Amino acid sequence: MEKLKRTASVWVDLTRPLREGIPVYPGDPLFQARPFAEHATDGFRGTRWAFGSHTGTHLDAPFHYFVDGETLDSFSVDFFVGDAAVLDLRSTVGVDSERFAAPRSVGRPVLIEPSDLEPFESIFDTVPFVFLRVGWAERFGRADFYNAFPSLTPETADWLADFPKLRVLGLETPSLVAFPTGESSDFASLDGSDSDRSRSFDAEFLPDAPPSWGAVVSSAETPETFADAEFGAPLDEAEFCADAECHRILLGRRPPVLLLEGLVSLERLPAFEPPREPRGRVEFDAAKTFETTVFPLLIERSDGCPARVAARLRSNASDDER
Repeated sequence: MEKLKRTASVWVDLTRPLREGIPVYPGDPLFQARPFAEHATDGFRGTRWAFGSHTGTHLDAPFHYFVDGETLDSFSVDFFVGDAAVLDLRSTVGVDSERFAAPRSVGRPVLIEPSDLEPFESIFDTVPFVFLRVGWAERFGRADFYNAFPSLTPETADWLADFPKLRVLGLETPSLVAFPTGESSDFASLDGSDSDRSRSFDAEFLPDAPPSWGAVVSSAETPETFADAEFGAPLDEAEFCADAECHRILLGRRPPVLLLEGLVSLERLPAFEPPREPRGRVEFDAAKTFETTVFPLLIERSDGCPARVAARLRSNASDDER
């Protein structure tokens, strides 16, 4: 009897592992893990974790920017599963692009304009999860990781919000818009050891709550820049406002576009590449899509949360062929 052919699946993990010492967004709590029970003394192991809601690979919910916005726990579990596609933008706005290599002021990011995404309209019209690959995941741990990544503009966020099918926008970058500082080495503690720049928890894991962003902005000494000891360097208010505006545009859409930041291993997935011809358009090809799962922890009233993200690639190989 002929063997029944089965659809085989290959899973790819798109999540950055959490560990003590992992770099975090400047001003966010450090990731900490402390045992409350040990095998030698208690006969079992138990660990107490402390971390910020935007640590590692994580989702942003509307509550991140809106006091009455939806929290992650308000979304049904099936919201976090669906068809996905990767757009490979490395050659146009990413680390392999002429715009990235061109002389720029220190720390100034490449801007992702609507025209950079317009060739991919057919994908945005069809797929609910779209991941942008710019080659930034490989730069994790470098001094410029937080302040020089390719960044969206508010106009691009507006353009994206017009696609009703779009449910989750995935990024390798730690946010939507970088905060240039001029001296990237002053911007973040790369090994997570500098408690003056990244907030930590004390020995009892009592949270050292960061000030609200609104308070930081309102305390600016000049209209041009504002400073916060947690960042260690003056930040450009225009870029701060651009990041907030992009978040508000996408998270504030009805229904919202959730933001998935800190993706890794996109190079292991099929991808749509930019057209070779100017003003060209990319045709949708279902063979280049895959199923993704983006599962955050189920925590009540969560403004964001680390997520385990995976992609399932399908093949039609039979058991004998594998």
